[in-house]
Amino acid sequence: MKIIVANWKMNGTVAFADRFIEEINLVDSKNLAVVCPPAALIGRFRDFRYKIGAQNCFSENEGAFTGENSPKLLKEIGCEYVIVGHSERRAIFGETDESVFKKWKAAIENRLTPIVCVGEKANERENWREILSGQLKLFLNETLSETIFAYEPVWSIGTGVIPTKESIETVFEFLKELLGNQTRLLYGGSVNSQNAEQILNCKNVSGLLIGGASLKIDEFKKIMEMKR
Repeated sequence: MKIIVANWKMNGTVAFADRFIEEINLVDSKNLAVVCPPAALIGRFRDFRYKIGAQNCFSENEGAFTGENSPKLLKEIGCEYVIVGHSERRAIFGETDESVFKKWKAAIENRLTPIVCVGEKANERENWREILSGQLKLFLNETLSETIFAYEPVWSIGTGVIPTKESIETVFEFLKELLGNQTRLLYGGSVNSQNAEQILNCKNVSGLLIGGASLKIDEFKKIMEMKR
C-alpha cells in the first residue's frame, strides 16, 4: 500500500469539491489516499471515504493568532493529517526550520499525522545533503513513528522535470539513514499519471505528494489505482 497525498494548494471551489468527492468515493483503491483541500473546503469532506488533511497548522491551539489554523480544531473537524513546512510556506511566508518543528510538535500533540516537507532549491542542488540535513536537524532526536516526510526538490515543482530514478533512490537512501529505516518517505514535485508509477517503483518511496495533478480528477484516479 502506498500513501497518495493530494495538495490542492489555494485552488478549488465548493462545486469542484463536491464533484471530486462524488467521483473519488467510487474509486476502490488499496492505497491510502489523503486529500488536503484549502481550509475553507475541509467541511465539505464529511462523507469522504478516504482521509482528510490540512495544508498547514499553527504551533498553538488557540489565542490571538488571526488567520491561523488551530491544530486542535483541525482534529475536531475531521482532519487526520497536516502538511507542514511546504516549500511555498518557507519561500512565501518565511517559515523557518524552527517554526516548522514547532508546528510538527503541535500536530503530534493533537494526534494529527504531520507530513513534513523538505527539499533543495535549484542553486542548492550540489549541496542537497547539507540542505536536507539542516532542515531535519531538529527532528533527529525525536520519535518519528507517527511522522511522514516528503522530499520535494523545489526546482522540480511545477516544472514538469523530475529527478532520475537513480537520483531519487540516492536521496531516499540518505533520508532513511538520517531518519531511521522505518520512516515513511513521500516524493513530491511535478508528479502526474505518466511518471507516478516510475516514482513509486523507486526503492524506499512510500508514496507521493501531488499538487496540480490532484486537481484533475481523472489523473488523480489513475494514480490512486496504481498497484505499486
